[in-house]
Amino acid sequence: MPFTNTIELLSHFFFASNAEEMKDSYLALAEIFPAPAVDDWSAVEFSFNHLFVGPRALLAPPYSSIYLDGDKAGLMGESTLKVRYLYEMLGLVSPWVNKIPDDHIALELDALWQAASALERVNSPQLQDVHDYLLNHLRSWVPQFVVRIQAIEDVHPAVLFVAQTLKDVVLSHSEKSAAQNAV
Repeated sequence: MPFTNTIELLSHFFFASNAEEMKDSYLALAEIFPAPAVDDWSAVEFSFNHLFVGPRALLAPPYSSIYLDGDKAGLMGESTLKVRYLYEMLGLVSPWVNKIPDDHIALELDALWQAASALERVNSPQLQDVHDYLLNHLRSWVPQFVVRIQAIEDVHPAVLFVAQTLKDVVLSHSEKSAAQNAV
C-alpha cells in the first residue's frame, strides 16, 4: 500500500473518537505492517484517551507546538500559526476550527495526505514543496512525540504500534523524498 494510504489511515486513527473507529484504522494498518493482536478495543480506547484526550493532563499531547515551541509555550504558538497559514493557503479548513488546535497530529497528517493525494494526480513543483514542507515539519517533532508515548507505563501495545508506525513512515518517507529531490 502506498505512502498516501498509510498516512490516511494514521490520520484516521488519531481522528478516532471511539474504539470502533480506532479498530477500523488499526486493522487496515495491520494488513500492511505486522501488528499485535487486540482482544479488547475498550482498553485501546482507554489508553488512547489517557495519552491524547484527557480529562486529566495529557501524557503525550498530540500537538506539534508542544514539541517545537516547548511545553512552557503552550498551545497555539508560532508553529501552530504557521501550520494554520499553510492550511489556509491550500484551501483546507479544519473540521474542528476553534475546538482543536490546528497543529493536532491528525490534522497535520490529513494535510499531508491531501498533498500526497494531489501529487498522485498532478505534477506540480509548488505542491511538491508543500508536501515536503509538511513532511519535514512532521519529521521535526514526531520522533519526540513517539518517545514521549513510549516512555509512559502501561500504554496499550496497539497504541505503541501505531506510534512506532507513524514515526517509521514519516522518517522513511522523508529520506526517500529527500533522495528523490536530490536527483
